[in-house]
Amino acid sequence: MSKEKIVLCEDLADIMPPEYQELVEAATFGDQDRGWKDIGSSKELIEQHSLCAGCPESIAFRYILASLPAPEDTVFVGSTGCTSLVFPHVAVHNIHSLFGNQNAIASGLKRTLKARFPDVEKDVVVLAGDGATVDIGLDMTMQSWFRQEKFTTICFDNELYANTGGQESGLMQKGLLPKWLLKVRTLKKFVCRKLPVKPGVLM
Repeated sequence: MSKEKIVLCEDLADIMPPEYQELVEAATFGDQDRGWKDIGSSKELIEQHSLCAGCPESIAFRYILASLPAPEDTVFVGSTGCTSLVFPHVAVHNIHSLFGNQNAIASGLKRTLKARFPDVEKDVVVLAGDGATVDIGLDMTMQSWFRQEKFTTICFDNELYANTGGQESGLMQKGLLPKWLLKVRTLKKFVCRKLPVKPGVLM
């Protein structure tokens, strides 16, 4: 992403966290050959994010952020859940949508960006959990596939509703016992990745 988006205000520089100062001064944003191998040499996501301590999603976020070809021309669309907690701590445009609406929002956003910026390729990336992508938002996820929308959907499949206490998700594996279920799950895991193959979605 452009260095211009993370310039420190001189009046506030002395009270900003050291990690943020390092992000501004030493980040590899803007380097032509920047990629996932640069993780660890700069901060795509500062430590004061709101994810739970030790959560592997924070690592996933860093890989996703490091792999964006044009962060300054990218908009993330998130949903209610863990993915909505991290975006105050990254310098990428983000829209927070209602639970399950993320692919519908992304569909309209991608078309609007194409009309508003016809000469610039604007990327839209959906980040949502399995609850938002497959349970509550399955209809809007599938419709975006059927319409052959040109954006990326990334599903954080942790197999339950982790942000609200650990309820059962449609992607939960057979035999697991979440906190809010009286007995172990008897249904097999719903294999979501096979659905978009039918309409010819690029996986």
